[in-house]
Amino acid sequence: MIFLGPTPEQINAMGLKHEAREVAKRANVPIVPGSDGVVEKLDEAIKIAAQIGYPIIVKASGGGGGMGMTVCRSE
Repeated sequence: MIFLGPTPEQINAMGLKHEAREVAKRANVPIVPGSDGVVEKLDEAIKIAAQIGYPIIVKASGGGGGMGMTVCRSE
């Protein structure tokens, strides 16, 4: 039997949203507007949201299945 699927490294990269986004960019996969990496400070998040436009979704980098997603409709 031969396993056809992603490597462990690929699975790990897709598990962290900030890494998955970079992988997609390098592969020229269309991505939705968002930050260019991990956002650690509220001031930075507000600035990025103003550039993107509301509503935005704030999400933890790790975790799957939509866990930790929050819709923000304004600052």
